[in-house]
Amino acid sequence: MPAPVVADLALAATLALFAESLSRLRTVDTDPPPAWLGYARDGTNVAAALIGWCVFLGVGYPPAVAFLAASLTALLTYMLDWTLADGLRLRHPRIALAATLTAWITAVTLWPAPVGHVFVRMLDMVQPAAR
Repeated sequence: MPAPVVADLALAATLALFAESLSRLRTVDTDPPPAWLGYARDGTNVAAALIGWCVFLGVGYPPAVAFLAASLTALLTYMLDWTLADGLRLRHPRIALAATLTAWITAVTLWPAPVGHVFVRMLDMVQPAAR
């Protein structure tokens, strides 16, 4: 299997596991929450970002671009999960999250260069290259 195909499958698996982990953590979120819950969420977010970094490197992005793509993907997935489940209180937040993540995976799979270019532009905005 070519490396980009493996990276695309790894991205799908990573985001599926991340979404499932967030969903399961939400089931133990009581009032007051268990003392370990914040650490578990933090660990889940960091793991998703680090695994995602490796995945975006496999897609072919340079290291800084891959790190930004992975970090923003993890952050936005976490925020979207919370918004759908707790903010909007959807009946089936997993389905809505899965549809959104499927669209993101499809975009990265079909248009890796234009998607990567967006992240390059973001990096240029905060740290312009010496010209």
